[in-house]
Amino acid sequence: MSLDQVFAGLRRDLMAYVQRRGLSAEDAEDVAQEAFTRFHRAGHDLTGPDARPLLFVIARNLQADRWKAAGRTGVRGTDDIHARDASPRAVASEAPAADQQLIGRENLAAAARVIRALPPRTRDAFLLHRFEDQTYAQIAKRLGVSVSMVEKHIAEALRQLKISRDG
Repeated sequence: MSLDQVFAGLRRDLMAYVQRRGLSAEDAEDVAQEAFTRFHRAGHDLTGPDARPLLFVIARNLQADRWKAAGRTGVRGTDDIHARDASPRAVASEAPAADQQLIGRENLAAAARVIRALPPRTRDAFLLHRFEDQTYAQIAKRLGVSVSMVEKHIAEALRQLKISRDG
């Protein structure tokens, strides 16, 4: 499958996803575009195995940001209480159940322990990439190592996290 086909498929699925979550076609286009921009800026590869889930998380976060901004300006949705009662959101909350929140906190604590236990260079490379959105080249320059070494550090961090998660 060519890169154009991968992009077109991901874009179509991403737009359908955010439209199902309540955005207009125009807003869905904006969110999809911004999601791809942030994905690319972070140095990710569309053909990678984590491309699809990562793009969907980025889009969901962008949509949440839009809703928050709309809520602050008083422009969110309709003011008709009957229309709100008829919406799918009136039936069930999208918030995770209490047990799922607890599991999430435990998983986060376990991941933090693994990250703290990583060798310093591996930890630094991983944190710079995942939490400061730096590219491998930027990290290599900052740490004074090759891009290849940065790739190895990040791969090792991900491997350790996977081992921790899988038990």
